[in-house]
Amino acid sequence: MTFRAWAAPLAPAIELWSVTLAGRASRTGEPFAREWAPLIDELATAVAENVTSPVALFGHSLGALLAFEIARELSDRDLDVAHLIVSGRAAPDGDRSYAVPPGDKELLRDVDAVYGGVPDAIHTAPELLEYFVPILRADLELASAYVFRPGTPLTCPVTALTGADDPTVTWDQLQPWREQALADFDARSFPGGHFYFEHQEPAVLAVIRERLLAR
Repeated sequence: MTFRAWAAPLAPAIELWSVTLAGRASRTGEPFAREWAPLIDELATAVAENVTSPVALFGHSLGALLAFEIARELSDRDLDVAHLIVSGRAAPDGDRSYAVPPGDKELLRDVDAVYGGVPDAIHTAPELLEYFVPILRADLELASAYVFRPGTPLTCPVTALTGADDPTVTWDQLQPWREQALADFDARSFPGGHFYFEHQEPAVLAVIRERLLAR
């Protein structure tokens, strides 16, 4: 999944930077991240050194937790975080216990059943399975290892987005994200499931522009 296609429609008012985690795309061959603290330190440092302030952060699913923790880390470093937008993820202090299946077939079945995010072509191509299954497993294991640390809420606005039919996060589970915002909070729901934005891109981008440019 990539959000790089959003760069053109968000320009020129919003400049989009994307994050590639170790073990994926241009970073294939690097070991997957297994621990949260060093990963957040790495990503926050990369943002601080490369992206001009003010910074808004967007993350979907596992990326929502990453964006949240990066926002906290940047705030702890007294760097300006303008906005946090989280998508497809329940509030970080909720219970999301999940046992990652040991077998690849079981893992793919679970991902298909819950997220609906495994294309048919991957199931039938051994070389694609060999590449994507370790990434899916690494993502699920990292998400399962997440432990919420109570702390001071963010001073920036927080926007939480979800698909109305997303089985991983209900509308009620989205609302506690407001507890992480001392400033303005807004929640929006769009037609669709976990990957609602694939079919609702214009509407999603309109909300992003609305929320970020309000500052």
